Amino acid sequence: MKKLVLRDGRTLAYTDLGDPQGYPLVFGHGMPGSRLQGHFFHAQALRHGFRILTPDRPGIGNSDYQPERQLLDYPNDIQQLADALSLERFSHFGWSSGGSRTLACCYTLSDRVDLGVCLSGYTNFSEYGGDHTLLEATRWPGPRLARCSPGLVRLVVQLVVGLSRRHLGLYMREAKKLVNSADRDLLRHLLQGDTFQRDQMLCLESGGKAIATDLLTELEDWGFSLKQVHTPILIFQGEEDAFVPVDYARHLAEHLPNAELTLMPSAGHLYPLAEDFQNKLFERIRQGLADTASQRRAQP
Repeated sequence: MKKLVLRDGRTLAYTDLGDPQGYPLVFGHGMPGSRLQGHFFHAQALRHGFRILTPDRPGIGNSDYQPERQLLDYPNDIQQLADALSLERFSHFGWSSGGSRTLACCYTLSDRVDLGVCLSGYTNFSEYGGDHTLLEATRWPGPRLARCSPGLVRLVVQLVVGLSRRHLGLYMREAKKLVNSADRDLLRHLLQGDTFQRDQMLCLESGGKAIATDLLTELEDWGFSLKQVHTPILIFQGEEDAFVPVDYARHLAEHLPNAELTLMPSAGHLYPLAEDFQNKLFERIRQGLADTASQRRAQP
């Protein structure tokens, strides 16, 4: 773990993995999740020549809490991290709740972010006309509940987090019930090591206040519209995802000006942690970076 003291005095904790000399990719972890998720990408990133930087978001893991945080506060932290590491250009990819952070960086830091990748991410619910649920399949609060009562969101999250911390075995058993067969096989493999459970517990131990704040930043208004994000965006979505509806990915693809949607028929939600997918992902990112570099050279 590494730490950076930000301009407002907060500490930002992060992992720095993959190829230290490689092209930098900032990774937005899922929720529940933490900087430890960067370890799942280390081997393939090293093989493909990518550096993986994964910060704990404010209040999560070892990063300090930031009160009254909004989604557009996230790119400011990433900009300071990039400045501290002397990264002139980089790309951002995010899984699940990390997808909205990817789009926030692509909107705010468009002069430095070459490419964005959303892996089963949420859409901007202020623009979304589909079903606005009270609770997601994960039992996290949904956009409708956030719109009705942010205070109730915080209460629900505190209850779920408290129960999950005390009964991690029950939490894992419930997770297995929600996922498809591909995810169950992958989860069985992940649980043979300790990184996945450590990642989940590091987040849950951050407490309901921090987790609820993190969730509300993407359930409430983002502060920008999808049509304002002009950075190229790659969208990946499992068609058997029990946590993030496929319609969210379609909505993103329809409203982002420069997006490519890849639907995977047999994939669930955990596919980003599989090395065979990562191999394809990093190859596609490399191709996308070459395309964007070519486009920049062609501009007058």
